[in-house]
Amino acid sequence: MLVLGAVVPGCSDATRYDSRLTTADSLMHDNPDSALAIIEAVNRDSLTTEHDRAYRDLLLTQARYRKRTAFANDSIINYALSYYRAHPAEREKLTRAYIYKGAVMEELGQPDSAMLYYKTAEKVAGSNDYFNLGYSNLRIAQLYQSFYVNDSAVVERMKRASRYFTAIGDTGFLITALGTQGGYPNIVGQDSACFYLNQAIDFARKIDSPKGLQYQSKLAGIYFYHGDYQRAKDLAMGIVKNHPEECNENQFYFYAINSFICLGDIDSARWLMSLVPKPETSVDSMNYFRSLDNISLADKRYQYTQLYSEIASNTKINILNGSRDSKLVETELTWDAHQTKAESDSNWKKIILCLILAIILLLIAGILIVWKRIYDYRSLLSEAQTELEKLLNDIDENRLEWENERNLYRQEIEAKSNELKEAKEKRLDLEREQLKKYRQISNTIRLRHKALDELYENIKIKTITENGGKSVKSVLRLFKELYEQKGIIQKPLPMSFWDTLKLSVDGEFQGIATFVEQKYPDLSINDMHLFLLACANIPNLFIKICMNYTSDVTASKNKKRLMSNKIKLNVTIDEFVQMYLHGELK
Repeated sequence: MLVLGAVVPGCSDATRYDSRLTTADSLMHDNPDSALAIIEAVNRDSLTTEHDRAYRDLLLTQARYRKRTAFANDSIINYALSYYRAHPAEREKLTRAYIYKGAVMEELGQPDSAMLYYKTAEKVAGSNDYFNLGYSNLRIAQLYQSFYVNDSAVVERMKRASRYFTAIGDTGFLITALGTQGGYPNIVGQDSACFYLNQAIDFARKIDSPKGLQYQSKLAGIYFYHGDYQRAKDLAMGIVKNHPEECNENQFYFYAINSFICLGDIDSARWLMSLVPKPETSVDSMNYFRSLDNISLADKRYQYTQLYSEIASNTKINILNGSRDSKLVETELTWDAHQTKAESDSNWKKIILCLILAIILLLIAGILIVWKRIYDYRSLLSEAQTELEKLLNDIDENRLEWENERNLYRQEIEAKSNELKEAKEKRLDLEREQLKKYRQISNTIRLRHKALDELYENIKIKTITENGGKSVKSVLRLFKELYEQKGIIQKPLPMSFWDTLKLSVDGEFQGIATFVEQKYPDLSINDMHLFLLACANIPNLFIKICMNYTSDVTASKNKKRLMSNKIKLNVTIDEFVQMYLHGELK
């Protein structure tokens, strides 16, 4: 009762948040600008409850990250994470707090720490929290991707994210997951990569998202590296002509320029090279100088080729060195091993705790049982002592009277003993008489059974010899005579009788019994016996006796059930016989 009194009020009073915060949260996915404006308009000090302040810090971090606002430190998200760690019932918000703590740490240049928080978010998320499960996998994949390590892990994480985002119909993040998978044709295969990228581009066009340009660039790269320069050039030039500033990389210039070179159009390659903006990232810088190197080779300006080639190679080496310095793979493996060990230790602790509780309960139960037994024994002992004292007093007061009564009792006992002896003798006489009668009855039954067997043989012999096995009338007549004799009707019919009856039915009705056995092999022995008796036109009274049924009605019902359920015809047995004789059954 104490536990129920504590639990029920706690379950019935759900946490209520400030309506401005819940409104901002509902706008976060599709309108992060509006969400950020609402959250920043809410003064943190004006919030009176700790859960509202933690909720505001979580939403503020989420909105600023979605708006690509730089983070100077992680103090805001730390407060929210501390609160939700102390309140694990807020599981969805705790998962988000871990995700955006990881995002902030990634922004602050601590990818290994970010990996731990993303992994923890995936672990904490509920099994049906598809968005946060998909987003945590997406963040881990993008973290690997930014350091150019473990391409297989990127693809595997993006596949998981795709499944989760597909389950909830989140097209925006599904575009990123599909497009990223398509960027690794060496892992998923060229056909699969093209399929993923085309899906991402189609989804982006449907929702008018600029992400489609990035994946159009990747698709151009796949065609370029597989020698389809015309398609690569068309896709890349489509980005150049339509908002190239919305593509977050300049790699499509590289594919377009080099496709022109491979197609022999050097002038277009030079013209397009003049439009390439100043590189901002290491990858853009590497592609920029690789393009200059290829144009120099095409123009046969070999004095520049070595310079551009060295710059591109050095940039690539720096990128690879930066990725090799990352310990993300080791961090993830260490986290997985730690979690496995922690779960194993937790399971052992639970087992040990359960064993301890079971032992304690058994000890308590044993103590209670022993105490109850001792108490009962003490009560019985006290009652026995009282009764004994009373009895001793009564004996002392009435000893002579008891001795007289004892003598009377002895006389009565002797008389009863004599009566008992006489009764025993009478019982023995009755038992001997019953045994004699039983033996007589047994002999009579044995003789009757013997006579019955002889009659069965007579039926068989007489039927075969007199009627040639072609008529069932004599079988029916002898059967009636046989079963009208009292005292032998309970003996089961022998197989010789059924064989004779089958022979007679086949002779009378042109082999119908053999036809039914072959046509319907699923019929049981009892079904065939019932069919033979019905063909011989034996009344239900005798069918009941033969088949050991409880009543005549049972015999009638079983004949109907035989035709409808086993033979699958809605006719009587007599009609079935006529159909057979007229050749209507195949």
